[in-house]
Amino acid sequence: MANTKPSVSHQYIDGDITFTGKNIQTISSHGNETVSDSATAVTVKHSLGLVNLTQFESNEDGLVHIPIHNPTAMTKDAQLRYIFLDFDGTNDGSVKSVTLSYGNASKLTKADFNHSKTSYLSLSDVEAKTCTYIPPNGICVSLGLGLPKSSSVINLYSVVLVYEAT
Repeated sequence: MANTKPSVSHQYIDGDITFTGKNIQTISSHGNETVSDSATAVTVKHSLGLVNLTQFESNEDGLVHIPIHNPTAMTKDAQLRYIFLDFDGTNDGSVKSVTLSYGNASKLTKADFNHSKTSYLSLSDVEAKTCTYIPPNGICVSLGLGLPKSSSVINLYSVVLVYEAT
């Protein structure tokens, strides 16, 4: 079977991203929906337009979860093509890993993400197929954080998932 390129294209300029293509749907969650994992806690401070993530009790690593609302317009199976994270880290604050889950099943983990500012993951055809969304599962994106200093901060603005209908 031939390996085909996704028909999704994107443009990222100065903090704005647009995705174009046939049968594309984006779904997103505001950073304010972020919650801390109780086993690897971080301090979560909600503000207008963002969530501020810092160390909790000197934890240099943390884990947060961002629930993504089920897309109401998506009525057929769709492959995930991109995960876009809008954030900035200061004083060595970084997103070290990204995990996508449907229901209680982990579908994708990128353990070597390691970014300190707005970035995105582009999924291969195999990953996209593995991450096919079948309505109506719950969706969650979890971020493994690096907060090596007491002054390390991550400001998370939003998480966007870009799907292409199959």
